[in-house]
Amino acid sequence: MTSKIVQFTPKTNKVEKDKVVTLKYALFESENDEVLEYREDLSYLHGGYEDLLVNLQDALTGHEVGEKIEVVLSAEKAFGPHLEELLMSGAADQFPDEAQQLWTRIQGQADDGSTREFVVTHVEDGMITVDGNHPYAGKSLRFVVEILNIRRATAEEIKKGHTVKL
Repeated sequence: MTSKIVQFTPKTNKVEKDKVVTLKYALFESENDEVLEYREDLSYLHGGYEDLLVNLQDALTGHEVGEKIEVVLSAEKAFGPHLEELLMSGAADQFPDEAQQLWTRIQGQADDGSTREFVVTHVEDGMITVDGNHPYAGKSLRFVVEILNIRRATAEEIKKGHTVKL
């Protein structure tokens, strides 16, 4: 009888394309360290499926469960600049009834013809102002991220381009 010593090398589970990654994160505005968001259970499909900022995904690629990473993204690499042309005002009767309420989200058409979500930011004297910018547009952001779990995505998740509750 012959014996052979076999050495097992644990397979690492790294953040890579077509993996479902679960994170805990805090998001800060870089310039004043204001906390903008905190989540303990964000799951997303890694690999450019638009579930998470591409530049943040790039920074997480190759990391493993348990690692804590800090990522700073300029406004341009996060949600882009704050565009004045996405601020629009008009008479209240030009807007749907629900737009009379501050912070209401409505669908509208930007000057370039694209459909986007606008937020009512000002209502006064029969005039309404809406903003089509992302709330974090124009802000440099700092993410403090801990990777909680990584698993292989299912075929259904890859086909749909996002996570599916199992």
